Amino acid sequence: MKSRSIIIGLVALLTNGCNSDSNTNISPLLGIWVTESCAQSSDSNGIPVNVWVKSLYEFTTYGTIRLGREEYTDSNCVTSSDVVAPAEAQIPITYTDQGQVLLQEGIAGGDLLIEMGEGAQFLSVEAFYTINNGSMCFSDAFTFEATTFGISQSGTDAIDFNNCLTMP
Repeated sequence: MKSRSIIIGLVALLTNGCNSDSNTNISPLLGIWVTESCAQSSDSNGIPVNVWVKSLYEFTTYGTIRLGREEYTDSNCVTSSDVVAPAEAQIPITYTDQGQVLLQEGIAGGDLLIEMGEGAQFLSVEAFYTINNGSMCFSDAFTFEATTFGISQSGTDAIDFNNCLTMP
């Protein structure tokens, strides 16, 4: 079976568009979550700049994931300099919380379907998440990092406790 994955740099994703879908989704995912990690940003040529970022991921009530970032002047991401509010991505990203399950780790979690792209670039991946003490962690099929978001059909269902988001 051919393995496919999509990894996206957040800078290329951000637009100022909006989505008018009316998909009502009652889920513990709802709201804005921020990466625990802080990473140095790069310019359009991939050259590091003196800006560090944490990414914002908004799980909306209409089933989309909106992307944003908070910029910092220091490598510890303490002194904030700018916030780019979550906006729709250039490549559509949708999610469906498919309900609560008992995860293989023996803890409560949720079954999550994320779909991204269109046409030949469309990818749909189902995996898991868990929320505990204000942190939301995902199976390694999903990547929620400071400068990158991605999904991969070759990831496992095991929760990666180093791949977590927190409430701001």
